[in-house]
Parts: sequence; C-alpha cells; structure tokens
Amino acid sequence: MTLSDLLNLLRRAREPEEIFGALAGDLQVALKRRYRELITLAHPDHNQGETVEANEACKLLHEWYATAQQRIAHGSYGAPLRISVITRQHRYTGYEPPLYGDLCDLFPADADGMRVLLKVARQVRNNDLLQTEADVLWRIDRALDGQAVRAHFPTLVEHLLLRDEAGIQRFTNVLRAETGYVSLAQVLQAYPGGLDPADAAWMFNRILAALGVVHSLGIVHGAVVPSHILIRPADHNGMLIDWCYSVQAGDVLKAISPPYTADYPPEVSARQAVAPATDIYMAARCMVRLLAGSGAAEDLPPGVPKPMRALLRACLIPSPRRRPADAWQLFDDFQEILQRLYGQRTFRPFRMPATA
Repeated sequence: MTLSDLLNLLRRAREPEEIFGALAGDLQVALKRRYRELITLAHPDHNQGETVEANEACKLLHEWYATAQQRIAHGSYGAPLRISVITRQHRYTGYEPPLYGDLCDLFPADADGMRVLLKVARQVRNNDLLQTEADVLWRIDRALDGQAVRAHFPTLVEHLLLRDEAGIQRFTNVLRAETGYVSLAQVLQAYPGGLDPADAAWMFNRILAALGVVHSLGIVHGAVVPSHILIRPADHNGMLIDWCYSVQAGDVLKAISPPYTADYPPEVSARQAVAPATDIYMAARCMVRLLAGSGAAEDLPPGVPKPMRALLRACLIPSPRRRPADAWQLFDDFQEILQRLYGQRTFRPFRMPATA
C-alpha cells in the first residue's frame, strides 16, 4: 500500500474497521500493532516530498485509532451497525444490541463522544407515550435548572421522529447514558434475601425526594417500579426514569408497566384518577420488595423496625384518600424515624456483587 492509497482509504472511510480490518486475540494489542504498521507507512520521515499528505494521513490515522479504541472498550468493534441517525444536533451511531424496556427498545449509541440511549417506541400506538416523556423531561429540566435535585432525573438530549425501512414513523427520545447506576430490579436479583433496612432506607429517601419534586409540578410518575428506579452505589444518588407513563395529577393513566401490574394501587385498576398518593403507594411497594427480597411483596421480614413498618403500611392503605399524599412530608417523617433508629446520618457503603 502506498501513501496515496492509504490517504484515499482514510478520507473515504466511514468506520474504523475499514482502516484496521478484522482483529483477533487481544483486540487492543492487535489494534496497536496494526496502527503502528500504518503510522510507519504514513510517517513524513518515510515520505520525503509528500510531507503535507503524510501529515494529513497521520492525523486521520490518530483519529481513527481513537475511535477504534472506543469501539473495543464498548465491545462493538466489528459488530454490525444497529442504528444510525443524523439530526441537526448530532450524528448517532450504535453497534450494540438494544436493551428491552417495557414498551420501547433502547439502542446504545455514540454522539460526538457522548454516550446516549435512543429510546424507540416498539409499537406505533405508543408514540404518544414517548411524546409525553419528552414533554415531562423538558419541563423538569426547565424547572430544576441549577438545582441539586436535578440529579434525580434523566437528561433528554433531543426528541425526534424516525422512519424505518417500511416507512413506519416512530417517536424516539435520545437520553444521556448514565454510568455507575443499577436498577432496583438488579438489586433485588443480587439480594434475594432482602436488604438490611438501613440500606433500603437511603434508597427510599431518593425515591421520595424525586417524587416530592415532580408532585410539586403537578406530575404523577405513574410507574414507580423497581426497573424504573436507578441507584448509584458510589455516591448514593437515585434516579427515577421512564416518564412515558406520567400524567397530570387528576388524570387517568394511559398505560401501566406490564411486568408490575400487581404493584399498582386499586385506583389504577378501577380506571380512576391518579394523584401523588398513587406514586407513594408504588414507592412503598418498592420498599417492601427491597426488604422482603424474593418473598411476597406484602410480607415484611421480622427484622424491619416497627416505626418503619407502620409508615409503609400507611402508604399501602387501599383508599387513596386515607393514604399519605405529600411526598415531602413523608420524607421528613421518615427522616425522624431514621434519626430515632440509627442516630446521625452517615454514609453507609453499599456493594453490588460482581455477578449482579
């Protein structure tokens, strides 16, 4: 291969695999070996009289090398292209298999060095739910700009309409990919015997704080279930995701999370209007699941302190009018209980098993 051949390849390439080819064994080692071969070929010292072309080739090679390293780190080098979208804001490219949510497929992708998830409605009939999520996340972002509680909510990069090969249009929400988080569903898998109440307590705190914020905006989440609550063990942040189900307080839910139909309060199955008390019921169900582990969701183990047990039972009263309806007041009440039970707040490390 001549310098001219290499430069033409570098200029027209769209993927790093076109430059470095198939790699075997330790991919990073194989990539470095191939990069060194090509950079030697392109180096100005070996191309007297073609310094400009050689410098351009070296620059392009370095850029493609960095892209290939990222692909290997993400496990996507050599993988087939799964999704490619170009908008006015970004070019999204994804090679990893999609993640499967309740109603959507989520495609991991890169956009100018930013990791994102393209959340695509699986069925056209759910397009309106993606629009709802976008509207709510924009509203939350505007209301919480610069506030610490903003960390409890996902970031919407943009909202767009995709047309597939059959000409079918589906709404898509591009969400920033968050790192270091696990869902409460994963926590339950990792701890089938249930959590220590002191560990479950800070997770419940994060749920209540997020609900307190959105309820003050008149929004009901509508699907406070384990797979929609993320925690980050490193700093104990919590994030409430999947706002497709959300409605204004006083409206009827348009949809429910299929895997968790048993965790909804009676007013939902009765097709009645929902309120903050609806989310609080579901948050309490999550807490009971965390404490009970793989046991029945209604059963609390004997080790749960009586004050905590009483608070949760109050949140699970079937009648929404008798149930707590103020997440911030519930948060304060829970802090008082924790103060009596455990004393001054301290950071309690939480570890997820490596196999979780």
